[in-house]
Amino acid sequence: MGKSVLDMGQLIVQVVKSALSQGRVTFGLFECVEVLEMCPDQVMVCLLPKVQDSSFLNLINIQHKLIEAHCWENEVNLVKVDSASKLLKLLNDGSPVCIDRTADLSCLLVGYPTDGMTTEDLQVTKLSHLLQDGYDTIALPD
Repeated sequence: MGKSVLDMGQLIVQVVKSALSQGRVTFGLFECVEVLEMCPDQVMVCLLPKVQDSSFLNLINIQHKLIEAHCWENEVNLVKVDSASKLLKLLNDGSPVCIDRTADLSCLLVGYPTDGMTTEDLQVTKLSHLLQDGYDTIALPD
């Protein structure tokens, strides 16, 4: 693929912003689980942010492991990102509705576009393979 980790973070930003403008983003644990259970074939990528809050560390880690297993089993692309707060900033930058900082961003799904995939979309679908090649998380830009 030849992209740096920084480029990969920027790539995720571009794809999420585009998906936001098209209404293809789902976030929140329960909402994401429902989509993953009912129609996993419509999910282009699942983003799991690194756990920042130590008071919920064990709970969120268990939830993430279950989501990871479900994604792998259903061939849903999965990418771990470094920060839920960066996801919140990204969502608020690209959304007409302000998302509260207490929103559940433990999981974010991007659905497939209905009008064909862009080059960026195709590249993001390949990022999940980096997890198998030694990358733990992809850093989103600040």
